[in-house]
Parts: sequence; structure tokens; C-alpha cells
Amino acid sequence: MEMARLLIQAGYQTVYCTPHLIKGLYEADNETITQAVNDLQKELDREGIALRLLCGREYFLDNNFKDYMNVLMPLENTSYLLIEIPPHTYPGMVQDTLSEIIRRNLTPLLAHPERCELFHERIITEQPGKISRFKNLFHRSRSDVRTAFNAEDSDNRLLQWLIKRQCGFQSNLPSFIGAYGEQIQTTAQYLKSLGIYTHSGTDAHSVESLKKLFWSNQ
Repeated sequence: MEMARLLIQAGYQTVYCTPHLIKGLYEADNETITQAVNDLQKELDREGIALRLLCGREYFLDNNFKDYMNVLMPLENTSYLLIEIPPHTYPGMVQDTLSEIIRRNLTPLLAHPERCELFHERIITEQPGKISRFKNLFHRSRSDVRTAFNAEDSDNRLLQWLIKRQCGFQSNLPSFIGAYGEQIQTTAQYLKSLGIYTHSGTDAHSVESLKKLFWSNQ
């Protein structure tokens, strides 16, 4: 309830609740998530806290993800499916799984790509000339980007593949204040400069995390 008050104070009116789904760790089913969100919404309404809650999930893209393929829960009232890429995976698995999601008429939304190792080395170590062309590309509209993007514009072929398939990219706001370390902060700033982020999230797990995010510089 205190987190909801802080979100209102920071200017939020609607938020998505996106608990993790990781087999063996966080395994609540869709019905449980929906009921929990509805119960919390009733409490907020009772307390006069004008925050609207919507349902969602954050899916961990490991070998167990296929077990949930037939009961996927996109972000409420959208086609976006929030996906977290594990630290130690390979591009082929990401491409195969996201292709299946797209075939189901859903849009993959990548959670905090700045925290994904697949993007750290490849993006930050690109040659200066290629970075320049890549940045110039992202000053265009998103539709133009997807038409013009090709293998010569970046060494990061996975990022290129994701953009061509209209995937979304969700930054974590704490990434920009160094909450996860300098490398992630640098990657987040770089990805932002490219203009690929379509969404953002608070990554709020506690009252303390929200206070640090919203008022750390005051």
C-alpha cells in the first residue's frame, strides 16, 4: 500500500504488476496472479488510492519456458509479452523462442536489455565508425529504422534481428542511476542514445527501491 502511495506521489496513474515466472522458484499460475492483483486493487480503492493496476508477467527465457507456451499472459489489454533473457544463453535460443511467440500473434517485450550479457560486449565494443552509423540510423522514425536496418549497421546481429521483428525494449529506470553497476548504466545510456527503448519499468520490489529511484537526487 505504501508503494502505491509513492507511485501516486511520483505521478503514476496506472501500473502493470509483472511478477516473475521462473520454474522452480516463482511458479504462481495466471489465475493466482489475476486474483492477487484484483484483491490489491480492492484495497487501494478502499483506501482512496487512485492507482489502477493491470496484470502481467515477466517470463524467464530458459529451457522451461516451453512448458508455459500454451497459457501465456501478455500485459493486460496489449499483445506484449514481457521476456527476460537469462544471463548465460545464446542468440539462437532467443531467436527460436521469440519466433514461436510471434507466430502466436504476441509481441516480445524484452525486459531490461541493458542487463543482458548478450548486449554488453557486442554493443560497447563495436568499432567507432559502426557506432556512428548505428546512431544515425536511430534518428529516423521506427518504421524507417526497420526498413533500413541491415547487417552493415551493427555487429550485434541479435539486436538487429529483434528490431526487424518489431520487438519492444523495456529499460529499467534504476539502470540509469547506476543501481546495478557502471557497466549496466553505460549500456542503458548507450541503448537510450540509439532510441530503441519503447517502454520503461521501475523494477520496484520494495518501498526503499522506489524512494531511491524517485528521490535519490533530492
